[in-house]
Amino acid sequence: MKKILHVLLNKKTVLYLLLLIAFGLVGCAGVGRFVPADERILFDEKGAGQGSFSRNALTVAYSYRLAEGSITVGGDVDYSWAVDSLDVHLLFLDAAGTVLQWKMVYSSGYRVADSWRTERTFQQTLAVPPGAAGISFGYSAQPRTSYR
Repeated sequence: MKKILHVLLNKKTVLYLLLLIAFGLVGCAGVGRFVPADERILFDEKGAGQGSFSRNALTVAYSYRLAEGSITVGGDVDYSWAVDSLDVHLLFLDAAGTVLQWKMVYSSGYRVADSWRTERTFQQTLAVPPGAAGISFGYSAQPRTSYR
């Protein structure tokens, strides 16, 4: 009986470890990804910039300012499809367009009442990782499941 319990305990331990590893890998899924040149925003020599970023249904009117190892970034988010939730990420890129790190800068929450009337804006100050030469934006969205 003790042998059976010992085997079951070992299987559970292995299962928990595999789940922890899987969740850890999902959290780093964007790191190391290549971003095409037309989706990159390279840092300006003056340390500040603004513009509009578009990818699929997402548009971000952004501005940024670099200062002593940090970036202050703000923007207005527009997503052209109805969603239950929308998260926008700031991607830090190296000179080759590889994602070094990403940080969430906007989250709509889930099914916020009257979300079509709420402002989708953000402003954050973040540490810039070593080797970063620019930024980009990414997102995850959950399509609207019903209109009630």
